[in-house]
Amino acid sequence: MSAARETTPIWSQWWFKVAISAAVLALLFYKVDTHELGGALKEIDPWWLLGALVTYLLSMVVSCVRWTMLARPLGFNQPYSHFFGSYFTGMYMNLFGVSTVAGDIGRALFLAGGPGRRALALTTVLADRGLGFVVLVWIGAGAIILQPHYRMPLPLYWSAWLVPPATLLGWLFGPQLAVRVLPPQNRWRRMVEVDLVPYWNDVKLLLTTSVVAGVFHTLQILSQVFLGLGLGLKLPWSYYFIFVPVVNIAGMAPITFSGIGIREAGYIFFLHRMRVDQHAAMALGLLASAIVLASGLVGGLVYLFWSGPQQHVPEVATNQEQSTEQRRESVVR
Repeated sequence: MSAARETTPIWSQWWFKVAISAAVLALLFYKVDTHELGGALKEIDPWWLLGALVTYLLSMVVSCVRWTMLARPLGFNQPYSHFFGSYFTGMYMNLFGVSTVAGDIGRALFLAGGPGRRALALTTVLADRGLGFVVLVWIGAGAIILQPHYRMPLPLYWSAWLVPPATLLGWLFGPQLAVRVLPPQNRWRRMVEVDLVPYWNDVKLLLTTSVVAGVFHTLQILSQVFLGLGLGLKLPWSYYFIFVPVVNIAGMAPITFSGIGIREAGYIFFLHRMRVDQHAAMALGLLASAIVLASGLVGGLVYLFWSGPQQHVPEVATNQEQSTEQRRESVVR
């Protein structure tokens, strides 16, 4: 075990991420008027705060629906309550795993229900994350391009034009590249060629799940709008569609605890461009982080009352698994 710890990169260890978040927050607290910051937090309208929390939790339910839609074609036909319990339990696990990796692995294990389908279950989680990321990039990029009156830094503006086509090309041609590069008996190549066929060939599935992902991100952005209204910020709602996606993407970097620190610094940067005081922007970022942590606690409540993961593969998945085996045999031939 000691050898494993020695080989673990320092940036991926929990204490390092917590330290980075704490250091960034300490620097921000040093630069911001803490008296005004405290006043802003005390004066927030509790109804807007509650609305933000409820909207954020609703977005998590929508995200769970998206994951269910992506898992069904791969033979995971458990009832929706099972997906709901797995998803929200994963949110709770994120509180202790410092990053979303712990929660993602947890919900994949709950979904698998046994050792035989763990890799495939994890694939559904990765597909869910990947699709959500692509749609988030497109929302942020579209908001930047369609609203040129919000003058963004030049690198960010050009990224809005270049990154979305790159994500589309990666989705369309990534599987073909994997098949060409990986050897025929490679497990990941076989998964791309066989198990993940619905993700590449089912256009209806991709379109519907993308729409659901768009609803998910819109709800998350709306929760930030509610927080801004609760703080009395005079920000146009359209501007939230720029800075919230960009900051969320930056917060995905696995160097902080749940994006804390990056989120607050990003909000200060973008809101300063709209002449919002630093303490108000900091308050918005702190409340946004609090909403994320509170949703994890709600996941803990779901975990307490959830009946637990099923330990068997449902019979309704048999037909799908038989078709998967047939595809595997055709690939081998």
